[in-house]
Amino acid sequence: MSIFQDIARIEEDNFSDAWSEQSLEKTFDYDYNHLIMHKKDGRVVGYIIYSDVQGEAELLRIAVDKRYRRQGIATQLMNDMLEELSGAEAETITLEVRAHNISAVALYKKFGFAELYVRPNYYHEPEDDALIFQLILGTQL
Repeated sequence: MSIFQDIARIEEDNFSDAWSEQSLEKTFDYDYNHLIMHKKDGRVVGYIIYSDVQGEAELLRIAVDKRYRRQGIATQLMNDMLEELSGAEAETITLEVRAHNISAVALYKKFGFAELYVRPNYYHEPEDDALIFQLILGTQL
């Protein structure tokens, strides 16, 4: 199984708008998109995908296989991303998250992200607002 097959499987289990294996592969045709993975027994069990373009980074995806949650993998992925970005030119990192994704919101707040605004009814299946968060790099806890 390729890494993109592993990630696509995790996508299907975590997102109603899951990215396909082909979409994931195409994402990395662009050198401004980055992938950090966490593996166990040779398989991807968590990943983070982010972009870094002209001083602005965006967290595009983060997910952990349901069987490996509550083991600090998402925290480690966030730390790894922020470490990579500390050596880059990025000044800020933004992200959007479902308002009802309590665990993700807590993770982002733990890292010092601040809520900027709400996009009402942004998500479908199920309906939900999007919260837009931003972190000014160098200010994280």
